[in-house]
Amino acid sequence: MQAIHGCGLYFYPERAGLAASPSLTLSGSCKFNLRGWRLNPKLVTSFALIVSLLVFCGPMVAHHGNVAYDEIHPITIAGTVTEVVWANPHVQIFLDVKDDKGKVISWGIESQSPGILHRNGWNKTSIKPGDQITITLAPSKNGAPVGFSGGSTGKVVFADGRVLKMNER
Repeated sequence: MQAIHGCGLYFYPERAGLAASPSLTLSGSCKFNLRGWRLNPKLVTSFALIVSLLVFCGPMVAHHGNVAYDEIHPITIAGTVTEVVWANPHVQIFLDVKDDKGKVISWGIESQSPGILHRNGWNKTSIKPGDQITITLAPSKNGAPVGFSGGSTGKVVFADGRVLKMNER
């Protein structure tokens, strides 16, 4: 039984049911020789790492879909802020809104990231619980009292007329 040695690896073609062949040898210079192609182990490792990162990290980028919201038909609601969560990845604004019958409905509104809002002049205390605001948002397609406010249509208007925009900058 003949062992083919290279780069600290041993390969026994006979155990794999193969005849020893130059297309499966590992040369002594630590380069893989596969069917006449000499491959540098660092290049092979780098390529495998890049492919792995693309395969496993690609879905992380996909979280930014707004398919749950009706962005074609934005609405404007007015109410009292109950809570603001200033945190990545998106600032959350919670609002109590009265419907046509006077019943209070609690809305949860997802907005842009703190960085985008900061570039639009916002800070952690721009909106506080108790503030009366009017906000334009894309409502949930399933009718739940949730929405997304951001982009070119997203804005908050205060009772005194101040406007905070949410467009990307």
